[in-house]
Amino acid sequence: MLPAAQKLLTVAETAKLLRVSKPTVYRWAASGYLPSIQYGQPRVEGETRRGGAIRIPSSAVNELLALNSEEVA
Repeated sequence: MLPAAQKLLTVAETAKLLRVSKPTVYRWAASGYLPSIQYGQPRVEGETRRGGAIRIPSSAVNELLALNSEEVA
């Protein structure tokens, strides 16, 4: 469970901070590489409309950025 004060980012905000595409953020969230919170109505099989939304904890983005900066250094 997230603390009440935890800042949540949209997929677009996360993609911009990590300098990747939005589909990459969705892929990473689906695989578990990037922790995410999904809410709303799930997408029904065969439905063309989008399902629920996801949010990414800012702490997860900061950890990923820190990991990348350590690898570069």
